[in-house]
Amino acid sequence: MPSALAIFTCRPNSHPFQERHVYLDEPIKIGRSVARCRPAQNNATFDCKVLSRNHALVWFDHKTGKFYLQDTKSSNGTFINSQRLSRGSEESPPCEILSGDIIQFGVDVTENTRKVTHGCIVSTIKLFLPDGMEARLRSDVIHAPLPSPVDKVAANTPSMYSQELFQLSQYLQEALHREQMLEQKLATLQRLLAITQEASDTSWQALIDEDRLLSRLEVMGNQLQACSKNQTEDSLRKELIALQEDKHNYETTAKESLRRVLQEKIEVVRKLSEVERSLSNTEDECTHLKEMNERTQEELRELANKYNGAVNEIKDLSDKLKVAEGKQEEIQQKGQAEKKELQHKIDEMEEKEQELQAKIEALQADNDFTNERLTALQVRLEHLQEKTLKECSSLGIQVDDFLPKINGSTEKEHLLSKSGGDCTFIHQFIECQKKLIVEGHLTKAVEETKLSKENQTRAKESDFSDTLSPSKEKSSDDTTDAQMDEQDLNEPLAKVSLLKDDLQGAQSEIEAKQEIQHLRKELIEAQELARTSKQKCFELQGQ
Repeated sequence: MPSALAIFTCRPNSHPFQERHVYLDEPIKIGRSVARCRPAQNNATFDCKVLSRNHALVWFDHKTGKFYLQDTKSSNGTFINSQRLSRGSEESPPCEILSGDIIQFGVDVTENTRKVTHGCIVSTIKLFLPDGMEARLRSDVIHAPLPSPVDKVAANTPSMYSQELFQLSQYLQEALHREQMLEQKLATLQRLLAITQEASDTSWQALIDEDRLLSRLEVMGNQLQACSKNQTEDSLRKELIALQEDKHNYETTAKESLRRVLQEKIEVVRKLSEVERSLSNTEDECTHLKEMNERTQEELRELANKYNGAVNEIKDLSDKLKVAEGKQEEIQQKGQAEKKELQHKIDEMEEKEQELQAKIEALQADNDFTNERLTALQVRLEHLQEKTLKECSSLGIQVDDFLPKINGSTEKEHLLSKSGGDCTFIHQFIECQKKLIVEGHLTKAVEETKLSKENQTRAKESDFSDTLSPSKEKSSDDTTDAQMDEQDLNEPLAKVSLLKDDLQGAQSEIEAKQEIQHLRKELIEAQELARTSKQKCFELQGQ
């Protein structure tokens, strides 16, 4: 069955170690190297003095498919992305780790006696699932604080959850660590230079002592030559032996001194070469750190500019929002005013509509009354025609001559009723009635004249008194007929006046209908205006 894999990669600010490939078949112990457990590429044991022997545990949970790290009561702590898991000498709860996290075991420790700093283990961890796929990255999930963060690696490291700011924090921390390392290396170089200077002074002093010894040997040789002339051979031999021994001792001492001086010189030269090489490396590293610092400062300036731009943009947006809110408030106030005005107009229109409706109802009632009156007038006109026919027949007008005239008058009356009561047709009807009556009376008068002439011729021979009586009777009859004709003419005239009044009522009815139509048009326009106003009010309320 394939196993999950964890790869620990050394970071620049870490104690140096080789990349580790650790298979998580079971919980793996992370700790300091001891005699029975030496560092290897397939374990998590490091040759670092700041780690505890049982520093932490890392494992893979097959049920949840997650990787976990737990601090096991270490002295110097365990950190995930610069956040400590627990306090000193306390066991932490299991904490989930993701691929790409920065894991730190321990902290840098400086010895006060020798002023030597022991670095901690700082690594980037890559996690692979049993199927070979890389685990989730920290940037792929929502940034959340780790459980129980109780301490930080450095006091000036801010707790940030943005990936860019976190990387900048790591860069600054690495730059600070490298600067401290450079200061330590410079202090070591200064100490080595002081030692080299001291060794150089010592070798110089040895050379001076050697010259002094040689000068003394030369003086002693001269003295020996001077003394050999006055002394015996035995004493000279003894003194020569002693001098040779002294010479041998001096030579041995001088050679030993020279050997030591040369050895020290070689050591100093070797150390000097190492110091020069270290100085060169330090200068290169310092140059690299300066470049990184400049890049970091540039990134910080860019971030600051972006932040200032975002702040200015937020400020502009806030100002625009305030202006928009003010405009919206003005629009709302204007809409409320327009709404009130339109509501007032609607109320006025409704009142006007009610008034117009009342007028329409009144005019409708007048129209109904006028129609009833016209119907009554038509009935009355028919009765009048019948009465006229009866009166004409009573006057002795022949039926054959009078019927066509009556029929003509009836047609005229029918035309009158169809025309709606026009005044012209009424006058024509009156003239027709007058002509009929006059013609009847003229015919009757002619006949009576003929009869009177015949009676006069027949009664010439009779008495004058007898002729007077018929004339009186005739005059009385003529007077009676004239009075009847006058009454017959007055009755149609009265009826015509009534018809004129009825026609005026009909004209007023027509005008009333026209006014009703006009009022209906105004009512329709008012309803349309009210509907438009209501629609506008709804639109303003919707905004």
